[in-house]
Parts: sequence; structure tokens; C-alpha cells
Amino acid sequence: MRRAYIGKHRWGRACNASNGKSMKKTSFWRVAGLFAGFISFTAQAQLIEEVDLRKDGANAIATVRFVVPIQYRRTVTSRAGDLGQIFYNVLPARENPSLAAGQRKIIGGDGASKIVISDETVDGSSLNRKLVVQFANPTRYSVRPGRGNKSIEIIIEGMGPVVRVPSIPAIPTRAENAARPYFVTIPAPADPDASASISIPAALQEYETFTSPRVVSGRTVLDTNVGYFATLPEAESARKLLLGRFPSAVVSTLPTARAGVLTSTPEATGQGPATSAEINDTAETLFAAGQAAYDRSDAAAALEPLNQLLNLPLNSATRKAQQLVGQARLKLGDVEGARSEFELFISLYPTGQASDRVREQLASLPAKTIAPTESKVAEEVTSPWSGSLSAFYFGGKSKTRSQEFQDSPISGLPQLASTNDISDTVQNQLQTTVDLNWRRRNAESDTRFVLRDSYTADFRPNGRDRNRLSALYLDRRSFINGTSFRLGRQSPTGGGVLYRFDGLQGGYAFAPKWKVNAVAGVPTDELLDTRRRLYGAWIDAEALTNELSGSLYFNQQTIDAAVDRRALGADLRYFSGGVSAFSQLDYDTILKKVNIASLQGTWQLPDTTVFNFLFDRRATPILSLGNILFFPDPNLPTPARRLQDLLATNTIDSLRDQVRGITAFQTQALLGVTTPVSPNWQVGSDVRFTKVGEVRPVPVILPAGSPSTGNIWSVGAQLIGSNIYSARDTQLFNASILRGPTYRGTLLAYNNLSSVGPNWQVEPSLNFYTQSDSTGLKNTRWTPGLRVTFRAMQRISLESEFSYQRSKLSSPTRSEASNLAFYYLGVRYDF
Repeated sequence: MRRAYIGKHRWGRACNASNGKSMKKTSFWRVAGLFAGFISFTAQAQLIEEVDLRKDGANAIATVRFVVPIQYRRTVTSRAGDLGQIFYNVLPARENPSLAAGQRKIIGGDGASKIVISDETVDGSSLNRKLVVQFANPTRYSVRPGRGNKSIEIIIEGMGPVVRVPSIPAIPTRAENAARPYFVTIPAPADPDASASISIPAALQEYETFTSPRVVSGRTVLDTNVGYFATLPEAESARKLLLGRFPSAVVSTLPTARAGVLTSTPEATGQGPATSAEINDTAETLFAAGQAAYDRSDAAAALEPLNQLLNLPLNSATRKAQQLVGQARLKLGDVEGARSEFELFISLYPTGQASDRVREQLASLPAKTIAPTESKVAEEVTSPWSGSLSAFYFGGKSKTRSQEFQDSPISGLPQLASTNDISDTVQNQLQTTVDLNWRRRNAESDTRFVLRDSYTADFRPNGRDRNRLSALYLDRRSFINGTSFRLGRQSPTGGGVLYRFDGLQGGYAFAPKWKVNAVAGVPTDELLDTRRRLYGAWIDAEALTNELSGSLYFNQQTIDAAVDRRALGADLRYFSGGVSAFSQLDYDTILKKVNIASLQGTWQLPDTTVFNFLFDRRATPILSLGNILFFPDPNLPTPARRLQDLLATNTIDSLRDQVRGITAFQTQALLGVTTPVSPNWQVGSDVRFTKVGEVRPVPVILPAGSPSTGNIWSVGAQLIGSNIYSARDTQLFNASILRGPTYRGTLLAYNNLSSVGPNWQVEPSLNFYTQSDSTGLKNTRWTPGLRVTFRAMQRISLESEFSYQRSKLSSPTRSEASNLAFYYLGVRYDF
């Protein structure tokens, strides 16, 4: 008899029962236990990789990047406007997150609000999580998936003008550089996640390279310029040298081409400036595109063609484009940008009806003010250091899914239904964690240093203290020569690498939207006494089309000089409006099987309705030759600890055949939707499917094999309320019906988040789960819990959680009950 648990918070897996007393695992799960048993203990680590804040026209965007693939689900906002929750799921991956909470701070630019982003679990599940976003002041914001499948973007309305960006040297005017007014511009990609790195040919190294800002679809990007040249033919010759790498390179002139000293204007004389017909045609086409975008109320889209037009030599459309670009910036809410454009128009074209209208618009703008705390805020923003220090004491009983399991090769396996959330293992330990980040950005480079480390002191009589260094690396990206590298202990960022490793990853942008990368290192998870190495290469195409990007990779891992894993793979990323999708295919050319075939996506409508879908089929554990070491060979006097121990009695081909035989494949699918039904309520529903395939008998090492779980289905419904009894409360009700081949179950859950005063946050929860099977066995479990956070000072917070689990197991012949409790108490200092 088998049963599983596949509710909102878990993916199910089968297990057996015996005499109504305890749950016995199938042979497959006994093997799984061997995997976990050989993995060294690792302390809890944070899930958030980094948080970036950037300008986006009149708005700002906070991009939260994760170390594992995620899928955005829904957002709940408080009526007060200073607190929100962003719910997301962690997708299947080799490296699953721990249950620890992670936290980052963002401090905006002049006058901007401080933002605190906390990452938390929902009901203790490592796969179902949320970001709690707290603003210092009431703030209008929206949320969307990021590009790819490892980020979420928070769009903060009206904060764009106050976000600080690296200072950029101003382009001189023609009066300042009259002898050499021409230069060549290499436009930056519109995608902020695309590489803007530029490598200038050696023949042009003697010339100056500088950057200039430009707004594209509401985003500020940095164009690269090479100059200066005395004549137009010289500049054109330089442009031809760049065309091989940068087909979009164009010749530009210093600002007098846009703000030229004119003896007459088109409006005053009725004649256009003396420019070629080709330039005029191009200018008129660009102006028509900008005017059309402006007329359909898409001012952000209008800025791109208008800026391109104003970078052309003086032409028949320059005057009207200068006026329209100011109006577009004003429509976006960029008052200071509009003021600058209008003032420039008046200085260039002092007479005429259009000039009178621009003067009226300029006079209607609010007076320019400077925040009195500008210098103080600027000093705080420019500090390169951020991070946190924390200490947490864990007592009572322990959580069942230990960190050893989560860092093992089978961490992707779903959690057992019959296994209680809390075990009867006593814990008595103190865990201290440091998260240190240093970052410096300017117009030429972006440099980061990251340290994340945890130390666990176990106070039990036979306890063992342990240290876990999860990240220690230096990361640098150059905007000048197109290079980037990351050196040290790091989580994988692409190229089909599946393990945290110590090593070097580097890249080179050989074209504006193309980048080649390489990686080499050593996996950090020890595997008995083996020696493992990994290396690989991949190519990134950031814009196969305007919406589609992707990569193609090769990587290989060795174990004791033999090939452990050799993979070819590709991923595709689609991002357009409210649609975000990601797919991956990974094929092992040595073991000749598909490791991963995955497709997931999110579609967000303007009314904040969100559709989610997922299909994922992958080997469990991921195919590799080293997996064979977890299956004892009875012909050996002692268990093998190196691959050479097995090769003494087996050929390499026979070991690979055994690995193929012992590997199961897990299939997961999801289809869900969340939609608002009133200002205070949202409803959601999802259908989930999971199946772990059978493991056929393998002679000697697994003669009985392991059966499949069969098809396991879950249908769930959610009711999400916000601001029901206060300006900062959230209610989440969930009900799920579960069905497997031999069992059925029901899950009812309630979660609440409420703010009590300015410094207290409480999160009570209650779960009820019941399961029955064809043999008459029934399992019932009640789990109330409470998490409390108190912000004692601006940078210091106290956190605590308590969970109590009451379980009852009954059958026609026996009945048993158990009561277990888990708790922790800790302090965190953020800086």
C-alpha cells in the first residue's frame, strides 16, 4: 500500500505502513536514505543572491535575484501601502534552498524610501515561500516576474528621479571641442539584463572611449562612444571598423548638432537646415514613430526614437522632436527631465508660436527643490557595504527534512506524506550566520565581494560543531572591454552547472548581445573519498528576437579521472509584456539519457490576474557515475569509497549500465490562476500532478527494484484577503484534495500576517491534514504555529517561531498519538 502528500506545500511520494505503528519505506527510499547519510552536514543558507535597484524612467525597479529557479505566484498589498507580500514557488533543482530566512536592505537615492525585503517560508515548506516587503513610507508599487526564472521585479512608482546611478562624465559641447566634433556611438541593448560590455578594436585604442545615458522604453541605458574625429569621413572610417562587431554603430556629433548655434530656425524662415535628404528621411521616420507612441499614451516608447533623432545631425525634424521629448518626459512624471528639455528648446529656438507654448509649459512646472537631507542620504547610499549578522537558538524537536538531506544528491525528491513535519529527535543548538556584501559600481565596471558563512554549535552530549561556508567570491564585470569573472565559492549561474563549487567563471561579450562563458572548479559537496572536477562552456544570446533569448552549453564532470557526467543542453527565455517563460533541456551524452526537460511560465494581466504553468521531468537523482557508490556491492569486503574500488571488479560500461538502471524519473506539472474579485480579496486555484517512475531490478545491487508511485493528483483552492480588520493584515485560506493510487487526503490551512504597531509583526498559522488508505489506516495531523518579529531598533530585529504538531495514527487493530514541538529564537543585525 502506498500513500503520498501533494498539497499546496509539498510534492508527494509513496511509502508503506506496517501494523499501524510506523511507516516503512520502500527499497527505493532505503536507498535514498543511503544517499543522504553519506552527505556531510551543512548549515542553513540564504536563498536571495542579491537585490539591485535601478532607474526606469520615472519609476525605479528593485530586482530580487535568487540562487535557484523560482516561479512568481501572486502579490498581496496592505491598504497602508507600506507592507506587501510576494508569494512564489521554488522550482525543481539540484540545489534546493534551506528553511532559513534571508534578508536584504535597499536604501534609495535622494529622498527615496528605505525598503526591507525579507524571504520567509510558508508553513515551514522550503518550496512554498514569500517575500515580505516593507517600505519606510506609503508607496505605490507593482510586481512582475523577472527575465529568466531566477528573479522577481518590484516596480516602485515615482522613485526613478531619486535613484542614484554611477556618475557619468558629460559629453563636451562643440564649443569645447570645436576641432573634433564627431564620434561613433555603439548603442547599448535595451534589455537591462543583457550585457552592455564593449570591446573596442585595437586600431581604435588610441581614441577616447566614453559612455552616455539614453532612455529606451523607459529604461536608462549606457551607450558607448569612440572619438573624437575632426571630419565626417574620419568618423565614417572608424564606424566601418566597428561594423563587424557592432552593426548598429552610427556616427554622432557633439551637442551642437542637437543644440546648434543657428542664425535662423526652420519656423522663422520656412526652410530646413542644410542636411542630406537621407538624414531628413530618417529623422521624419523616427519622429513619426515617436509621435505615434506618444499619441497612444506610451510616452516611454516615444523616448527611444526621439533620442535617436536628436542624436542625428541637425535636420528638418530636430525642432519638433526637441519639443515632443520634453512633453514625453513630463507625461512620464519626470519633471526635472522635462524642465531640462524645455529649457534647451527655449535656448535654441527663442521665437515662434511653439516657443511660446513651451514657455507656458515651463512656467507651469513646480519649482525645483532640493531635499535638505540630500547630502546625508547620498552618503548613506554610496556606502559599498551591506549585509547582516544573526544568531538563532533551535530547541525542542527537530524538523524532519534535515539540511543533510537538502544538500544531498537527492534533495529534489518530494517529501513523504506520512513523515511528520516535526520528528522526535531532540535538538539543542546555536547557529550564527554572517552575510557580508561589498559592491562598487561606476560607468566602467561593477565589482562585488560576497561572504556567507554559518557556524552551528551543537550542545547535545554527542553533538558535533560544524561550519558551512556557502559563498565566498569576488565578482567583476567590465563595461569597457566586455569581460567578467567570478572567483571563489559560488552557486551555479548557468551553463548547466548543477552544483555549488569552488572555482572560476568568466565571460567575454564579443558583440553587444552575445557572450561566451567558461567555468572550471571543484564541487563543494564531498562524495566519500572521491576527487571530482567540473568544467564547461556556454554561449549566451541575449536577443535572438526582441522577446527571446537563450543559451547553449556543454559541461563535463570527472570523478577519480573517469567521466562522471557529460552534458549538452540549452535553455530559452521569453519575456514580453506580462508573459514570462523559461525552458531547459539537458542531455547526458555518456549515459545517453535526458536529465532535465522543463518548461515553466507566468502570464500576468493588467488587473493583476496571474496564470502559472509548469512541466518538469528530470532524473532523480541527476544522472552521474558517482551515484553508484551509494549502492553496496556484496562482492566487496568493505563498502566502496572511491570509484577505483568498484572498477577492481567491474568495467566502466557495466557501472554506467547500473547507474541507468537505478535512476528513477520524476514528473511534475502545475496549472494555476489567481485573480482579484474585490479590492480586499483574491481567489486562486491550481491543479498539480506528480509521479516518480519505477526503478527496475538491477542485478546484485538492487535485485527487487522499486515500484512507481503512480499518478498523484492534487486540486487546490485559495482565498486571499488583505486589510480585513486593519491597514496591514493578510489572510490566506487553502484547501486541497489529494488522490493517489491507494489513498486519499485532505489539507486545510490558514496563514495570517498582521502588524501590531510600527515594530511588531505576528504570523499565526494552523494546518489540518487527514489521510486514509485502502487498508483502513488513517493518519490525522494538527499543526498550529506562530512566528513573531520585533524590530527593536532600526537595524536590529528579534525573531521567533513555535510549531506544535499533534498526530494520530489509527487502524482497525491499533491507535497511537504523538505530540511534538519545535521552536527557535534569534536576533538579526542588518547594515
